[in-house]
Amino acid sequence: MSEALKYANKLEALLRQYLKCHYTEFGVKANGNLLSGNWQVPIALALGCKYGQSGFDSGIKEEVDSFLGNELQGKNINDIVENYEYYNFSTKQEVYEYFENTIKRLRELLA
Repeated sequence: MSEALKYANKLEALLRQYLKCHYTEFGVKANGNLLSGNWQVPIALALGCKYGQSGFDSGIKEEVDSFLGNELQGKNINDIVENYEYYNFSTKQEVYEYFENTIKRLRELLA
């Protein structure tokens, strides 16, 4: 299994657990949107659900907006791996650390 797919699977598991859905729903399939489509859509969906469930708390909205606007990069996981220098990473190892930190941060936001 490639490193990129490993992180796509971790992200899929987190999104499926939060959204309580099958991998074919909402575009959370690891080897679909997350790996090579538009990973921002299923992530934004989960965060939008969190915001709605919070009773539209303005603090949650600020955190979600900051994450989506400032922390989440690229079109998808493969895009970032293949174009890592464009996204200001020096090595692919830095990209994998970014994925790990992004998943950790998303987990915190969805808690």
